[in-house]
Amino acid sequence: MSANALGTEKTNVYKEGRSYSAVRSLCRFALWAYFRNCHVSVHDNVPTHSPMLVAGNHLNMVLDPAVLIVTIPHNRQLHFWALARFFKIPIIGRIFTAVGVLPVDTKTRSNAKLFESTVDCLGQNQAVAVFPEGTSYTAPHHLPFKDGLSWAAYEFLAQQHQRRQRGESASHSSITILPVGITYTTKDKWRSDVIVHYSETIQVGEQDRIQFAEDPKATVKQLTTRITESIESATINAPDWDTDNAMATARSILFGHRNGIQLNSYVKISQSLINILHPLMIPKLTELANLKARLLSFSRTTKLLQLSDQDIAVYQKQKITITAATLRLLRISLKLLIELPLFLPGIIIHSPVYLLGKAAESVEKFTESIAQDKIALALGLLIPLYSTLFYQIWRWMRFSFGGFLLGAFLIPTFVRYHMAMLDKRYDLLKELVAAWRIFVALTGGKSQRAEVEEAVELRKWCAANLKKVLLKLKDQGNEDAAYLVDQAQMFFQDGVAPAMD
Repeated sequence: MSANALGTEKTNVYKEGRSYSAVRSLCRFALWAYFRNCHVSVHDNVPTHSPMLVAGNHLNMVLDPAVLIVTIPHNRQLHFWALARFFKIPIIGRIFTAVGVLPVDTKTRSNAKLFESTVDCLGQNQAVAVFPEGTSYTAPHHLPFKDGLSWAAYEFLAQQHQRRQRGESASHSSITILPVGITYTTKDKWRSDVIVHYSETIQVGEQDRIQFAEDPKATVKQLTTRITESIESATINAPDWDTDNAMATARSILFGHRNGIQLNSYVKISQSLINILHPLMIPKLTELANLKARLLSFSRTTKLLQLSDQDIAVYQKQKITITAATLRLLRISLKLLIELPLFLPGIIIHSPVYLLGKAAESVEKFTESIAQDKIALALGLLIPLYSTLFYQIWRWMRFSFGGFLLGAFLIPTFVRYHMAMLDKRYDLLKELVAAWRIFVALTGGKSQRAEVEEAVELRKWCAANLKKVLLKLKDQGNEDAAYLVDQAQMFFQDGVAPAMD
């Protein structure tokens, strides 16, 4: 076989095929159904046809690869790593090979052997996606980044250099690394949001390769540090859970319900609040310690009451009474009842999916696995469900060609209609549940009523003192505080962020 033929064969191995296209379509449908919004931003031009390593944080199991597959600029095919032993399992090995997954032999001590398929793939101008943290997790900050991606980048450049020295064809003297930060507003909750930011690319070239040849370990560590800093700047990272929880409460007080904050500002707003509530900031401003403690106390109180900050915010400017709670409950109930016929058929048909998803959430121990469990169960039910609906329509039309076309039109239309109607009614249902809980608390005795009233007063205190602290820090030249004051203009004008009601 000629060299040209061999090169063509390798190119065909990594070229996107029908299997990968099918996976991308499935991922696109899954993300469309699971997330309410997917906000994507790209810092600079991403190469369309050159070797590239994509480095991302890994918060949400298989959803992270799905997010990258769907949102990668230029719709480039992504190749992921998997342990080589999985390729020895006949069915799994065939599936992995068909969708472009690359085997990694972690038992070998040779980098050339370890990254053999990766280097070969990059040599065909492909893109390889890696999660340097090595595992998915639930934590207030990212895990330490491992050096595997950096070693792979330098191994690729080293082998390209060796080929040039031997007089072989080697067209690549540099490689692009694309850091990407993935942020989920509530990663285990259906109809939440995902924010994807592709940061500025890192170019690793000939001078870096020379430095690597002189001091491999130090050079690799330097590259890993650059990748870490880039992803860190595109994601939310808190030093501990207390700071993260206090930030989330402060963010809700400042910006109100989900529509009060733009997704393109979500990460920076969150990180700015974390920087202000950081333990290292506490000694610099005496009021911060008390504010953070009260924010955490309010967060714990709302969780015990099974209410959200925005449920309490409804009574920020009005006195909380049984009459007010009753009227709100009746108004929301009536509104939901009027709109019920519009979305009830879809709810009934999809009820097994929703019930199984709720069951998965209660059974799954690991937060980072809940979303993938929900999606897997949903897809497992929806495929036979929609197939049955299609069959019944076609059968009703006596298996005619017109019946086939009608079914092919009605099923997707029904799904889109259901999703379009769902979000607003889902929010309304959550409001109804909250209104009912407040009504029960107010009519359930003095102690329960006192808890709700205390929560309202605690929120008022937090809002007033958060405003004072941010304005004081802004006057002192704190950039994070200045940014937050500028972003939360409605709060600083009225003292109250927009509530859902």
